[in-house]
Order: sequence, then C-alpha cells, then structure tokens
Amino acid sequence: MLFFKKKKNEEKYFFDTGKVTLPEGTAYIGKNLIITGTVSGIDNIIAMGSINGEVELSGDIKIGDTSKINGKIYAEKIFAGGLIEGTVFASERICLEKTAKIKGVIIAKRLSVEDGAVFDGEARMSSNPETDNLFKDKETFNSLKQIRKNTPSEVIEEAKDFISNKTASLISRNSRVDGNVSGNENIIVEGLIKGLISLKGNIVVGSTGVIEADVEADNISVLGKISGNVFARQQLIIQPSGKIQGDISARSIDIKEGALFEGRSHMISSVSVPLPELKDN
Repeated sequence: MLFFKKKKNEEKYFFDTGKVTLPEGTAYIGKNLIITGTVSGIDNIIAMGSINGEVELSGDIKIGDTSKINGKIYAEKIFAGGLIEGTVFASERICLEKTAKIKGVIIAKRLSVEDGAVFDGEARMSSNPETDNLFKDKETFNSLKQIRKNTPSEVIEEAKDFISNKTASLISRNSRVDGNVSGNENIIVEGLIKGLISLKGNIVVGSTGVIEADVEADNISVLGKISGNVFARQQLIIQPSGKIQGDISARSIDIKEGALFEGRSHMISSVSVPLPELKDN
C-alpha cells in the first residue's frame, strides 16, 4: 500500500546508482542503508533500511518489511510493515500491515491492524494531536502542521513492485538527515545531510543537494555542495555546478570547468588507502 501522487521523471546520474523513478516529493531509504540520527522534512518517505533515532515528517511514511526503526516516528499517515521499537504517532492514521512487529506506544486518530501483525505495547486513540505533546516543543509541532501537504486520501496498490525494483536510496529535496549514514548502498542526495557518511557504494550529490560532513564512498559525483573532506575509493567528479569546501582524495579526480573547489587534493594509488580520520560535524 502507498499514498503518493504523480511520478517523477526518471533522471540520469553518473555511475551505477540504479534507476530513480519516484513519486514527486518522495525520499527512499534502501534496505542496506543505516541512518543514526534524525530524519525530517515535508516529503513522504519509503523506508526499507534501518533508522536509529527519530523520524519527524509532515508527510507520510511507508515502512517496508525489511525496515528496522528504533526511536520515535511522527507523520501524518504511517503504513508499517517492519520492526519498530518506540513511539509511533500519526496525526491521521496508522496501518499495521501483516508483516509488522511493533513494541511500544501507538497514538493515532485511526488505527487498522491486518491479520498477522504483532503489537506489544499501548495503543491510544487521539482526536487532538497537539495535546499529546510528543514533540520536543509545541513550536515544532505547529511548524510541521502549517507546512503539511495535502496527500491523497486513497491508498494505491503499487508499493510491492516499486520497492522490489529499487536499487538506489534517495534523500529528496525537502528531506533532511541530521546524523550518520552508513551501509552497502548507492545514494542520491537532493536534500540535506549533516553528519558522517561512510558507504560501500556510489554517491551522487544532486544540484539541490547539500552535505555538511565528511564523505567516503566508491565513486562520488558532485553537482551540489559538500562542506567537508571527501574520499572516493575510485573516482571523484566535481561537475560544473558542484562545489567542495574541504580536502579531497581519490584514485581519479575530474574537476569540470566552472566547478568550485577549496582545499587540498590527494591522489591515491590503492583502494586500500584508509580514509583520514573523519570528524562528525
């Protein structure tokens, strides 16, 4: 089950990041991606990987059967099919699918539970989300409430095929990650990441993407901005619209005309060369 609107045109990226055909305003966390920190924003999210921390959305979230979330989830509508330990709060609706395993507290205006779902904890039906005070402060709640998008009420049957064919994670334009990102996964960044990134895979920083952290990956292509040290085990490309403020290391470095680079560069001769000590911003 899913909850999204029109599909976004497929975009071409450098390296083997896989097809990226997503509904407009959608982030995707692949099954081999691990995020430790906070995921927030006004976009919808499909999560198949692991999140250790908090999810604070003004949109909807689909939690797939391979996903593991330990922490707090806040969204408008939540479709849960994975493992969740913590507090799950929907301002509209929570659906526990047959593969869901939930341990903690559930709060929503509406709750539906499919046959096979496992729930161990407390459930509360709430008609006034503001009184539940689950956010850090009332100002945060009100800001999300004001920018919440009008997602369609109907749920369309397209999640299974979409998820099974997905090969690259996407941090969408209106999504933000405050924390560390790791795993064996390709990722495209069109939003904001503030935290250490260490991946066995490729990274593309889209033209709207911003990374404020040190970055390590196999191949890295930068159309947006990185503030931090960058280490590519293979190739680093700074596209004409790209900007890096920090030291760079790679086996192959290609800085296009028009690109901005402030820092030192270092060519490596072996993929076994370790990344210099990374600092969590």
